[in-house]
This record gives sequence, structure tokens and C-alpha cells, in this order.
Amino acid sequence: MLNRWFLLFLHIISLVLLGLGWVLDMLHIDISTHFLVDIRLFDEKRSVLGTLQTLWEGGHYWPFVLIALFGIAIPLFKSALVFYLLLAREPRSGWTNLAGVISKWAMADVFAISIFVAFLGANAMQNTRASLEPGFYFFSAYVLLSGFIAFLMGKLPPKAPSSNP
Repeated sequence: MLNRWFLLFLHIISLVLLGLGWVLDMLHIDISTHFLVDIRLFDEKRSVLGTLQTLWEGGHYWPFVLIALFGIAIPLFKSALVFYLLLAREPRSGWTNLAGVISKWAMADVFAISIFVAFLGANAMQNTRASLEPGFYFFSAYVLLSGFIAFLMGKLPPKAPSSNP
């Protein structure tokens, strides 16, 4: 039988992975050319939080809001909801339904895929090298584990109502 404490443990691990995915570099892009000598035109590593800072400082508020909302705020809200559903004695069914809806809007999986597409696109250009950094792998592990936890939560038997008034 599936244990709620085991799911809680997995959820805590997923949050550690998410945090590491936010702070560690996800993508490294190096653009160099050779004209008599090697010239490095661009060499950057980016993390989620570093990208958000750059977007804010550059006045690019719309992409900042999208990444902050779908990559940080909604996953954090979903996490709080999962904690509630796993720990509450009698969670309300509306919160369970909301968890399913929010899972579709967290967009963490889409974010991970977009980083991978950027990696592939950068590697396809001449004089450009791209590499995936540890943050990408931690973030991707969070996406997979979070999805697995959501799947297992759907398999949990309903909690028995408590007899305390």
C-alpha cells in the first residue's frame, strides 16, 4: 500500500531538486570565431534566477513575469498544495481538483524542454558551442519526480474521516 509519508519524502526531495535547478547554471553558450587568432564573441552561463535578474535589470518585464510566474510561483503554490493534501486529516476535494489544474499550468516541463531546444539550436549554428549545465539536470529531475508524485497521489486511497467533532 502506498504511504503518504513516502510521498512526502519524495516531495521534499523534488523541492531540493527544484531549488538546485533554479540557482545552478542551466545552459552555457560560447560563440567564438577565428580570424588570425581565436576571438571569443560571447561566453555566458545562465541559471533561472540569474536570467530573471538580467531580465528585470534590462527592463524586459513581460518575459520576467512569465518565467517568474510559471517557473517559480506556480510550482511553489503547487508544492504548498501537495503538502496540504498529504498532511491534512480531511483535505477538501476542491483542493485536490485544484492540484490537478495547477499541475497543468506549472509549465516546468515546458521550461525544461525550451532550454533543451535552445541548446540544440545553439549547437546547430556555426562557431557556437552550447552545453547543458547541472541546473538543467536538477530541474529536469524535479519535473520527472514531480510528475511521478502527482501520479502516485492519484493512486492514494481516500483518507478515512476522523471521528473527532
